[in-house]
Amino acid sequence: MPDLAIRPGTPADSAAIGRILAQGWRQAYSGFMSRAELGPRVDPDYRAQEVGTWLSTDFDSSTELLLVAERAGKVMGFLAARLGDRNDVGSVAQVTLLYVSPEKQGRGTGRRLLLEAAEWLKTHAPGPISMGAFGQNPFRSFYEAIGGVVVKTVMVRVDAQEWPVVIYLWPSPEALQEGIRTRGA
Repeated sequence: MPDLAIRPGTPADSAAIGRILAQGWRQAYSGFMSRAELGPRVDPDYRAQEVGTWLSTDFDSSTELLLVAERAGKVMGFLAARLGDRNDVGSVAQVTLLYVSPEKQGRGTGRRLLLEAAEWLKTHAPGPISMGAFGQNPFRSFYEAIGGVVVKTVMVRVDAQEWPVVIYLWPSPEALQEGIRTRGA
């Protein structure tokens, strides 16, 4: 089987990223969000259009990162990160999206994406890194397993409903990598 390749995402990846994002929302959030809240967020075409617009018009490669994981030309997962402290937790950057196709989970793809992102962050943001996850997300224990420390819970609005989002923090990109290597195996 060909090796997993991690590379920068491009607008040409919009359909694959949109599919994975829609699948991820359906898989992780349908247990607590209503069908109405999920709405277009679980529509791959809608998500592909969102991603395409972001990459074509709003994406800033000096402050943002988009990585895709692919094997044999098929995108299996993606990660987005950006510089800045969105949740007032003292971070210099945050991982904003991390999704792996449901049928490809449990094979180290998310860990590989995070390891590669940490390399970029070492150069662009050598300080604390944050990542958020809905409190009811059944997959958020992964962040604790790789050394993330809960530092805050914020409320995030999805349409008319507010949901708690748990914010995890790592003291540095190196600490994130160490957590993945020693705890996430």
